[in-house]
Amino acid sequence: MIPGDNNMKAIGTVLLAGLPALAHAQTQPQVPAIIQGSAAAAVSVAGTPPPEGQPAPLKGPTPAKAGAEGASGAGAIPAASSAVPAKMPPPVQLVSPSAPLDAKERRAATLARQWRNRREMPQQGEDGVVRFLFGATLPTIVCAPLQICNLALQPGEVVHDVQVGDSVRWKVSPSVSGSGSDQTTHLIIKPVDAGLVSSLDVATNRRTYAIKLVSTQRDWMPLVAFNYPDDMQRQWSAYRQTVAFGAAANTLPTGENTANLDFGFQLSGDDPSWKPVRVYTDGAKTYIEFPRTISFTGAPSLVALDNTGWFSSGSTQMVNYRMLGNRYVVDRVLDRAELISGVGSGQTRVVITREAAR
Repeated sequence: MIPGDNNMKAIGTVLLAGLPALAHAQTQPQVPAIIQGSAAAAVSVAGTPPPEGQPAPLKGPTPAKAGAEGASGAGAIPAASSAVPAKMPPPVQLVSPSAPLDAKERRAATLARQWRNRREMPQQGEDGVVRFLFGATLPTIVCAPLQICNLALQPGEVVHDVQVGDSVRWKVSPSVSGSGSDQTTHLIIKPVDAGLVSSLDVATNRRTYAIKLVSTQRDWMPLVAFNYPDDMQRQWSAYRQTVAFGAAANTLPTGENTANLDFGFQLSGDDPSWKPVRVYTDGAKTYIEFPRTISFTGAPSLVALDNTGWFSSGSTQMVNYRMLGNRYVVDRVLDRAELISGVGSGQTRVVITREAAR
């Protein structure tokens, strides 16, 4: 055998062995990497994985990616489609945009917001009542469906008007407790559902309440009330009125305080039209008060009596006195005295006797 023939046979054998692998490689499609990535994303969205060893089917064209992969040029291949949109649509606007505010209006809105959000925690009062300090912050009442929130106003306060922001889903009805000056108006507040936020405005004969209403599924405030800064002023005003009324009741029209006077005198004898209505002493002087008609009749004479005489009436002594209005003012304390009007058998006499001198 010729040596060259052997070499040719070896080369042929090698070529025949490699033909199946070459044929298999030519049957595989050459898919760019960018298309494979897009296809994989599409399959992941669709939820169906591709068969093992095969590229996923393409869903359609998609916009080219920005950057180097999306740039057009020689050899550039369009990017494959994706089932997820590149940008979500904007939310639907349910209300009109806010009106623009100038500097003054922004300042006013800021002050109101600070007042509404002030962290003035309410205080726990007696019998489980939650109390807010009136005017310090915006009070919030938390209610729940099928439960009742009871808001008590100041005793003696009368409601003129009630306005609810959501009058369909919030029910507010009146109630009254106590009587007289302690009569108290209550507002019974009930929501029809949870997750509601509204406002309540109450106008009374003393003030205006601004209240926030919130409803939850379980939490609620059974009893709510207020502490009022003007309660102290009202107590002092009531005190002054009481003192003034007591002083007026204990003061005579002439200005004397009855607490400092002694009315222990008795009248006896005749009963003329000018008979005194009262006799009293302040410890230094004696006052004999006549009816106001004394100015139209003759005033009687006044003499003091003592028990040193031979007769039961005792001897008489002249006393210094003067008439002020419808009163005699005597410059001493009388134990016994006599008022005399007329002469002879037609005289009229009224005897004044001090009880402590008996």
